[in-house]
Amino acid sequence: MAIRWTTVSEVQTQPVQWLWEGRIPFGKVTLLDGEPGTGKSLLAMDIAARVSQGKAMPLAHQKPAPAANVVMFNDDDSLADTIRPRLEAAGADLTRIRCVDGEISAADVQELRPALIIVDPLSVYLALGEEVSGRHVLQSIRTLAKDTGAAVLAVQHLAKNGTWSSEIYDSARSVLLVSTIGHGRHRVAVTKSNLKALGDVPPLVYHLEGRDSAVHIAGWADSV
Repeated sequence: MAIRWTTVSEVQTQPVQWLWEGRIPFGKVTLLDGEPGTGKSLLAMDIAARVSQGKAMPLAHQKPAPAANVVMFNDDDSLADTIRPRLEAAGADLTRIRCVDGEISAADVQELRPALIIVDPLSVYLALGEEVSGRHVLQSIRTLAKDTGAAVLAVQHLAKNGTWSSEIYDSARSVLLVSTIGHGRHRVAVTKSNLKALGDVPPLVYHLEGRDSAVHIAGWADSV
C-alpha cells in the first residue's frame, strides 16, 4: 500500500465541535467509565433524550443544537421493558432514536445523520474476547465517529474489563468517570481529555428519581 503524505500547511485549521462543551466532542469517541450500578446507562439515556429534543446539555453555557437523531447499540437491556421506559421518563423524542439489532456499517448509520451514537456496553456489544486488542476494537468505533461526524459515547464497565482496558482509555479523546456519592446522587468528572484542559471542566452531580424502569435523572448541580 502506497504511503499518502499530507503537508500540514495545506490543512485548514478547525475548532473542536462539541456535543457537550469540554466533555463530549463530535466526530470522536468519549468513554463513559464507572463501576456497575453507578448510573452510566441512565446518564447516556439522559444525554440521548436531550439530543432528540434539541435541549441544552446539563449546566452547559453553549447554545442548544437543533433536535437530532440518536443511534443506540445496546445489548444489555430490553427495548420494551427497560430502554423505552427510561427514555420516556427522560422525556426523549422516541421517533428520533434508533436501536441497532444486528450488523451495521458506517454507511447505514450515516443515512440516519445522528448527532450521537451510544455503544452500551462496549465490551459486550462488540463481542470482545481477551485476545482482542482494545486499541483495535476502539479503532473501529473511532472510524465510525470520523465517518459519520457524530459524537460516540461508549459505556465501559470498569469491573468487567480485561487487560485491554488501559489501551481503550489511552485511545479515547475524552473520558468521563461516574461514581456514586450516596442517596441517589452520582458524580461525573472528566478524567482525561486531549481536547480541553481538565481544570476548565468541573465535575457535576446528578440525582435520580423514579422506580424500576422509570428511574431517570431528575436534576443537576455543580459538584461540591
